[in-house]
Amino acid sequence: MEVELVPEDKEWQQEKQRVAAVVEEITRKINILQSKKKGLKEDVIDLRKDFWEDVTVNIEEMDDKIETEASIKQQAEFLSERERSHGQVSESLDILSRLKNNPYFGRIDFLEDHQETEKPIYIGLASVMDEEDDDFLVYDWRAPIASMYYDFPPGPANYDTIEGNISGEINLKRQYLIRQGEMKGMFDTGLTIGDHLLQAVLGNQANTKMKSIVSTIQREQNQIIRNEKAKVLIVQGVAGSGKTSAALQRVAYLLYHYR
Repeated sequence: MEVELVPEDKEWQQEKQRVAAVVEEITRKINILQSKKKGLKEDVIDLRKDFWEDVTVNIEEMDDKIETEASIKQQAEFLSERERSHGQVSESLDILSRLKNNPYFGRIDFLEDHQETEKPIYIGLASVMDEEDDDFLVYDWRAPIASMYYDFPPGPANYDTIEGNISGEINLKRQYLIRQGEMKGMFDTGLTIGDHLLQAVLGNQANTKMKSIVSTIQREQNQIIRNEKAKVLIVQGVAGSGKTSAALQRVAYLLYHYR
């Protein structure tokens, strides 16, 4: 479904420019990783080809046998490390390629207690750092700070960290429609709207506010996804209520936090 652009006001232009800047940074990271992947692939091929040429083989004496085993082990570990690195780079490239199409889908502006400046937190499928790796351009949806996006409407909010609970206030909650690296729509809301058709309709309305909606299932799903207290978790619900979706997202969340 094609989404009609919202009016070209100043805020829209700022958001549009930010999407373009994040996509540009993602593209830069992709180019770096592609070059690194190529080098790692060449290393793996050369190591496999020359494996035995680089190993000292001598089995005449016991000391020579030990030296030979150590040499083979060292070469095998080096090859294994190169192969792992190649796999990790490939995985990172896959994630960045997805993010280039849709870098983030949500935002909250959070003012932490005892702080003077609120912080815009953009949320997507995975984290993206700036060029200097000093700050987050996008937070992974599984990160603790991102839980507020699912748990709270604008107003008082908090999230748990290793160092304790952080509280403050959400001053803005916004959702985006980004396709092929371009912003197609956005809307401010009090809740998390997951329905694509509803997102598209709301994305056409520049000033749409949804602070009067009574309830959605997204918050309940999020409690299931992030539950770390129960060793065994049983989820009941009628057909189509989102049980499978919540279970898969819970797996992703647990793998992220307990790697």
